[in-house]
Amino acid sequence: MLPVAESVAGVCIVREARDLIPFLCGHYLRIGFGHVAFIDDGSSDGTFEFLSRLARRTQRVSVKRVVEDQFNQRAHLTEMANALIAAGYVIIVPFDADEFWCVEAHRLEELLATQSNIAFNGEWVNFVQHRKRLLPRPFDLFGMTFRAPALADANRTNVTEFLRPFVSYVEKKVAFKTNSAVELSLGQHGFLSGPDKYCQRIFEIFHLPIRSRCEIEKRGLNYEPRRAKIRADPGASWQSVFHREIVLAGNADAVWAANSADRNGRLDVYGTPQELTRDERLRHLLILAATHLLIHHRTWAL
Repeated sequence: MLPVAESVAGVCIVREARDLIPFLCGHYLRIGFGHVAFIDDGSSDGTFEFLSRLARRTQRVSVKRVVEDQFNQRAHLTEMANALIAAGYVIIVPFDADEFWCVEAHRLEELLATQSNIAFNGEWVNFVQHRKRLLPRPFDLFGMTFRAPALADANRTNVTEFLRPFVSYVEKKVAFKTNSAVELSLGQHGFLSGPDKYCQRIFEIFHLPIRSRCEIEKRGLNYEPRRAKIRADPGASWQSVFHREIVLAGNADAVWAANSADRNGRLDVYGTPQELTRDERLRHLLILAATHLLIHHRTWAL
Protein backbone atom coordinates (compact mmCIF):
# COMPACT_ATOMS: atom_id res chain seq x y z
CA MET A 1 0.00 0.00 0.00
CA LEU A 2 1.42 3.38 -1.01
CA PRO A 3 1.79 6.13 1.61
CA VAL A 4 -1.00 8.68 1.90
CA ALA A 5 -0.02 12.19 0.76
CA GLU A 6 -1.90 14.53 3.06
CA SER A 7 -1.36 17.53 0.79
CA VAL A 8 -2.85 15.94 -2.37
CA ALA A 9 -6.54 15.86 -3.24
CA GLY A 10 -8.57 14.97 -6.30
CA VAL A 11 -11.90 16.37 -7.43
CA CYS A 12 -14.30 14.89 -9.97
CA ILE A 13 -17.83 15.34 -11.31
CA VAL A 14 -19.59 12.04 -11.98
CA ARG A 15 -22.91 11.15 -13.55
CA GLU A 16 -24.19 7.67 -14.37
CA ALA A 17 -20.69 6.18 -13.88
CA ARG A 18 -21.46 2.96 -12.05
CA ASP A 19 -19.08 0.93 -14.24
CA LEU A 20 -16.19 3.31 -13.55
CA ILE A 21 -16.62 4.66 -10.06
CA PRO A 22 -15.23 1.72 -8.00
CA PHE A 23 -12.10 1.70 -10.18
CA LEU A 24 -11.70 5.47 -9.87
CA CYS A 25 -11.97 5.29 -6.10
CA GLY A 26 -9.64 2.31 -5.81
CA HIS A 27 -7.07 3.92 -8.10
CA TYR A 28 -6.84 7.34 -6.47
CA LEU A 29 -6.91 5.90 -2.95
CA ARG A 30 -4.24 3.34 -3.88
CA ILE A 31 -1.84 5.93 -5.32
CA GLY A 32 -2.05 7.88 -2.08
CA PHE A 33 -4.39 10.82 -2.56
CA GLY A 34 -5.22 12.26 0.84
CA HIS A 35 -8.77 13.00 -0.21
CA VAL A 36 -10.96 12.39 -3.25
CA ALA A 37 -14.03 14.64 -3.53
CA PHE A 38 -16.85 13.72 -5.90
CA ILE A 39 -19.70 15.86 -7.13
CA ASP A 40 -22.57 13.65 -8.27
CA ASP A 41 -24.50 15.37 -11.02
CA GLY A 42 -27.83 13.62 -10.57
CA SER A 43 -26.90 9.95 -11.08
CA SER A 44 -29.73 7.42 -10.99
CA ASP A 45 -27.70 4.24 -11.58
CA GLY A 46 -26.32 3.68 -8.06
CA THR A 47 -23.24 5.89 -8.42
CA PHE A 48 -24.26 8.25 -5.62
CA GLU A 49 -25.27 5.40 -3.31
CA PHE A 50 -21.92 3.66 -3.81
CA LEU A 51 -19.97 6.85 -3.11
CA SER A 52 -22.07 7.56 -0.03
CA ARG A 53 -21.39 4.08 1.29
CA LEU A 54 -17.65 4.41 0.68
CA ALA A 55 -17.60 7.87 2.29
CA ARG A 56 -19.00 6.30 5.47
CA ARG A 57 -16.12 3.82 5.45
CA THR A 58 -13.28 6.30 4.90
CA GLN A 59 -12.82 10.01 5.52
CA ARG A 60 -10.61 10.13 2.44
CA VAL A 61 -13.71 10.12 0.18
CA SER A 62 -16.59 12.60 0.12
CA VAL A 63 -19.53 13.09 -2.19
CA LYS A 64 -21.87 16.03 -2.77
CA ARG A 65 -25.02 15.67 -4.83
CA VAL A 66 -26.17 18.32 -7.29
CA VAL A 67 -29.43 18.01 -9.25
CA GLU A 68 -30.10 20.59 -11.95
CA ASP A 69 -31.13 20.78 -15.58
CA GLN A 70 -27.90 22.47 -16.70
CA PHE A 71 -24.35 21.13 -16.89
CA ASN A 72 -22.40 23.56 -14.67
CA GLN A 73 -19.27 21.44 -14.51
CA ARG A 74 -16.78 24.31 -14.43
CA ALA A 75 -18.50 26.16 -11.61
CA HIS A 76 -18.92 23.08 -9.43
CA LEU A 77 -15.33 21.88 -9.93
CA THR A 78 -13.97 25.35 -9.18
CA GLU A 79 -16.04 25.59 -6.01
CA MET A 80 -14.93 22.17 -4.77
CA ALA A 81 -11.27 22.75 -5.67
CA ASN A 82 -11.29 25.98 -3.66
CA ALA A 83 -12.97 24.23 -0.72
CA LEU A 84 -10.16 21.64 -0.74
CA ILE A 85 -7.54 24.40 -0.85
CA ALA A 86 -9.24 26.12 2.10
CA ALA A 87 -9.16 22.79 3.97
CA GLY A 88 -5.36 22.65 3.62
CA TYR A 89 -4.79 20.58 0.48
CA VAL A 90 -2.29 22.37 -1.74
CA ILE A 91 -1.94 19.94 -4.67
CA ILE A 92 -5.26 19.57 -6.47
CA VAL A 93 -5.85 17.15 -9.34
CA PRO A 94 -9.20 17.61 -11.12
CA PHE A 95 -10.20 14.62 -13.21
CA ASP A 96 -13.16 13.43 -15.24
CA ALA A 97 -14.95 10.17 -14.49
CA ASP A 98 -13.16 8.43 -17.37
CA GLU A 99 -9.64 9.66 -16.49
CA PHE A 100 -6.94 7.92 -14.47
CA TRP A 101 -3.90 10.12 -13.78
CA CYS A 102 -0.76 7.96 -13.74
CA VAL A 103 1.27 9.54 -10.94
CA GLU A 104 1.67 8.57 -7.31
CA ALA A 105 0.68 11.28 -4.87
CA HIS A 106 3.93 11.21 -2.88
CA ARG A 107 5.80 11.63 -6.20
CA LEU A 108 3.87 14.86 -6.78
CA GLU A 109 4.81 16.04 -3.30
CA GLU A 110 8.49 15.31 -3.99
CA LEU A 111 8.47 16.85 -7.45
CA LEU A 112 6.81 20.07 -6.28
CA ALA A 113 8.41 20.28 -2.82
CA THR A 114 10.32 23.49 -3.60
CA GLN A 115 7.59 24.97 -5.80
CA SER A 116 4.55 27.08 -5.03
CA ASN A 117 1.71 28.41 -7.14
CA ILE A 118 2.56 26.14 -10.06
CA ALA A 119 0.50 24.09 -12.50
CA PHE A 120 1.26 20.81 -14.25
CA ASN A 121 -0.34 18.94 -17.12
CA GLY A 122 -1.54 15.47 -17.87
CA GLU A 123 -2.15 14.22 -21.39
CA TRP A 124 -4.66 11.64 -22.57
CA VAL A 125 -3.62 8.14 -23.57
CA ASN A 126 -6.83 6.84 -25.16
CA PHE A 127 -7.81 3.21 -24.61
CA VAL A 128 -10.30 1.51 -26.91
CA GLN A 129 -13.16 -0.87 -26.16
CA HIS A 130 -13.97 -4.03 -28.16
CA ARG A 131 -16.61 -3.62 -30.85
CA LYS A 132 -18.97 -6.23 -29.38
CA ARG A 133 -19.46 -4.24 -26.15
CA LEU A 134 -22.78 -2.61 -27.01
CA LEU A 135 -23.96 -2.13 -23.41
CA PRO A 136 -21.90 -1.71 -20.22
CA ARG A 137 -21.41 -4.91 -18.23
CA PRO A 138 -19.46 -5.62 -15.04
CA PHE A 139 -15.71 -5.82 -15.60
CA ASP A 140 -15.89 -5.04 -19.35
CA LEU A 141 -13.21 -2.42 -18.72
CA PHE A 142 -10.66 -5.20 -18.27
CA GLY A 143 -11.06 -5.90 -21.97
CA MET A 144 -9.78 -2.46 -23.01
CA THR A 145 -6.32 -3.72 -23.95
CA PHE A 146 -5.71 -1.60 -27.06
CA ARG A 147 -4.79 2.07 -27.23
CA ALA A 148 -5.30 4.38 -30.15
CA PRO A 149 -2.54 6.35 -31.84
CA ALA A 150 -2.48 10.05 -31.01
CA LEU A 151 -2.87 11.85 -34.35
CA ALA A 152 -2.00 15.51 -34.70
CA ASP A 153 -4.76 16.00 -37.28
CA ALA A 154 -7.43 14.30 -35.16
CA ASN A 155 -8.94 17.67 -34.36
CA ARG A 156 -12.50 18.90 -34.05
CA THR A 157 -12.87 19.51 -37.79
CA ASN A 158 -11.54 16.14 -38.92
CA VAL A 159 -13.42 14.19 -36.26
CA THR A 160 -16.77 15.83 -37.02
CA GLU A 161 -16.22 15.46 -40.78
CA PHE A 162 -15.66 11.70 -40.36
CA LEU A 163 -11.99 11.80 -41.35
CA ARG A 164 -10.45 10.80 -38.01
CA PRO A 165 -11.72 8.87 -34.96
CA PHE A 166 -12.32 10.65 -31.70
CA VAL A 167 -10.13 8.09 -29.88
CA SER A 168 -7.10 9.56 -31.70
CA TYR A 169 -7.91 13.05 -30.37
CA VAL A 170 -5.67 14.11 -27.47
CA GLU A 171 -6.22 16.77 -24.83
CA LYS A 172 -4.07 18.15 -22.04
CA LYS A 173 -5.61 18.55 -18.58
CA VAL A 174 -4.41 20.80 -15.77
CA ALA A 175 -3.64 20.19 -12.10
CA PHE A 176 -1.88 22.53 -9.70
CA LYS A 177 -0.20 23.36 -6.41
CA THR A 178 -1.36 26.57 -4.75
CA ASN A 179 -2.56 28.12 -1.52
CA SER A 180 -4.80 30.60 -3.33
CA ALA A 181 -8.25 30.29 -4.85
CA VAL A 182 -8.44 29.39 -8.53
CA GLU A 183 -11.01 29.49 -11.30
CA LEU A 184 -10.83 26.54 -13.69
CA SER A 185 -11.70 26.72 -17.36
CA LEU A 186 -14.29 24.37 -18.86
CA GLY A 187 -12.94 20.83 -19.11
CA GLN A 188 -9.99 21.49 -16.78
CA HIS A 189 -7.74 22.48 -19.68
CA GLY A 190 -6.44 25.61 -17.95
CA PHE A 191 -7.41 28.51 -15.71
CA LEU A 192 -9.51 31.61 -15.88
CA SER A 193 -7.46 32.60 -12.85
CA GLY A 194 -4.73 30.59 -11.18
CA PRO A 195 -1.03 29.70 -11.48
CA ASP A 196 0.72 31.14 -14.53
CA LYS A 197 3.84 28.95 -14.43
CA TYR A 198 3.96 25.28 -15.37
CA CYS A 199 6.08 22.30 -14.42
CA GLN A 200 7.80 20.83 -17.49
CA ARG A 201 6.80 17.28 -16.60
CA ILE A 202 3.68 16.02 -18.39
CA PHE A 203 1.97 12.97 -16.91
CA GLU A 204 -0.03 10.32 -18.69
CA ILE A 205 -3.77 10.16 -18.14
CA PHE A 206 -5.30 6.82 -19.09
CA HIS A 207 -8.53 7.90 -20.76
CA LEU A 208 -11.50 5.62 -21.50
CA PRO A 209 -13.48 7.82 -23.88
CA ILE A 210 -16.14 5.45 -25.28
CA ARG A 211 -16.62 2.32 -23.17
CA SER A 212 -19.61 0.86 -25.02
CA ARG A 213 -21.78 1.73 -27.98
CA CYS A 214 -24.54 3.10 -25.76
CA GLU A 215 -22.14 5.82 -24.56
CA ILE A 216 -22.69 7.55 -27.90
CA GLU A 217 -26.45 7.82 -27.34
CA LYS A 218 -25.96 8.83 -23.70
CA ARG A 219 -23.65 11.69 -24.58
CA GLY A 220 -25.75 12.92 -27.47
CA LEU A 221 -29.26 12.55 -26.04
CA ASN A 222 -28.61 12.93 -22.29
CA TYR A 223 -25.55 15.15 -21.78
CA GLU A 224 -25.85 17.47 -24.78
CA PRO A 225 -29.29 19.00 -24.00
CA ARG A 226 -28.02 20.01 -20.55
CA ARG A 227 -24.73 21.38 -21.89
CA ALA A 228 -26.46 23.33 -24.64
CA LYS A 229 -28.33 25.49 -22.12
CA ILE A 230 -25.17 27.20 -20.89
CA ARG A 231 -22.89 26.98 -23.97
CA ALA A 232 -21.47 30.39 -24.80
CA ASP A 233 -18.67 29.18 -27.08
CA PRO A 234 -19.75 26.92 -29.99
CA GLY A 235 -16.49 24.98 -29.57
CA ALA A 236 -17.13 24.11 -25.94
CA SER A 237 -18.00 20.43 -25.37
CA TRP A 238 -18.15 19.95 -29.13
CA GLN A 239 -17.99 16.18 -28.71
CA SER A 240 -21.50 15.95 -27.27
CA VAL A 241 -22.83 18.16 -30.08
CA PHE A 242 -21.23 15.75 -32.55
CA HIS A 243 -22.69 12.73 -30.80
CA ARG A 244 -26.18 14.23 -30.78
CA GLU A 245 -25.97 14.99 -34.50
CA ILE A 246 -24.77 11.52 -35.47
CA VAL A 247 -27.38 9.77 -33.28
CA LEU A 248 -30.21 11.83 -34.77
CA ALA A 249 -28.84 11.15 -38.26
CA GLY A 250 -28.67 7.40 -37.64
CA ASN A 251 -24.86 7.24 -37.90
CA ALA A 252 -24.07 5.85 -34.45
CA ASP A 253 -23.00 2.44 -35.77
CA ALA A 254 -20.41 3.95 -38.10
CA VAL A 255 -19.01 6.17 -35.36
CA TRP A 256 -18.87 3.22 -32.95
CA ALA A 257 -16.96 1.17 -35.54
CA ALA A 258 -14.51 4.05 -35.99
CA ASN A 259 -13.84 4.19 -32.25
CA SER A 260 -13.87 0.51 -31.20
CA ALA A 261 -11.52 -2.42 -31.78
CA ASP A 262 -12.38 -5.40 -33.95
CA ARG A 263 -11.06 -8.89 -33.18
CA ASN A 264 -7.82 -8.06 -34.99
CA GLY A 265 -7.15 -4.88 -33.02
CA ARG A 266 -8.20 -2.39 -35.67
CA LEU A 267 -10.57 0.53 -35.94
CA ASP A 268 -12.86 0.83 -38.94
CA VAL A 269 -12.46 4.55 -39.63
CA TYR A 270 -15.34 5.01 -42.05
CA GLY A 271 -14.11 2.27 -44.35
CA THR A 272 -10.37 2.59 -43.65
CA PRO A 273 -8.76 0.16 -41.16
CA GLN A 274 -6.47 1.69 -38.55
CA GLU A 275 -4.09 -0.37 -36.44
CA LEU A 276 -4.19 -0.12 -32.66
CA THR A 277 -1.40 -0.87 -30.18
CA ARG A 278 -1.75 -3.69 -27.69
CA ASP A 279 -1.28 -2.20 -24.22
CA GLU A 280 -2.01 -4.05 -20.96
CA ARG A 281 -1.22 -1.12 -18.65
CA LEU A 282 -4.83 -0.05 -18.18
CA ARG A 283 -5.85 -3.59 -17.33
CA HIS A 284 -3.05 -3.76 -14.75
CA LEU A 285 -4.11 -0.41 -13.26
CA LEU A 286 -7.73 -1.56 -12.97
CA ILE A 287 -6.74 -4.83 -11.29
CA LEU A 288 -4.66 -2.95 -8.72
CA ALA A 289 -7.50 -0.46 -8.14
CA ALA A 290 -10.10 -3.19 -7.64
CA THR A 291 -7.82 -5.17 -5.34
CA HIS A 292 -7.08 -2.12 -3.23
CA LEU A 293 -10.74 -1.24 -2.78
CA LEU A 294 -11.71 -4.79 -1.88
CA ILE A 295 -8.85 -5.39 0.56
CA HIS A 296 -8.58 -2.01 2.27
CA HIS A 297 -12.19 -0.81 2.13
CA ARG A 298 -14.09 -4.07 1.76
CA THR A 299 -16.58 -2.74 -0.70
CA TRP A 300 -17.56 -2.90 -4.36
CA ALA A 301 -20.44 -1.68 -6.48
CA LEU A 302 -23.40 -4.05 -6.66
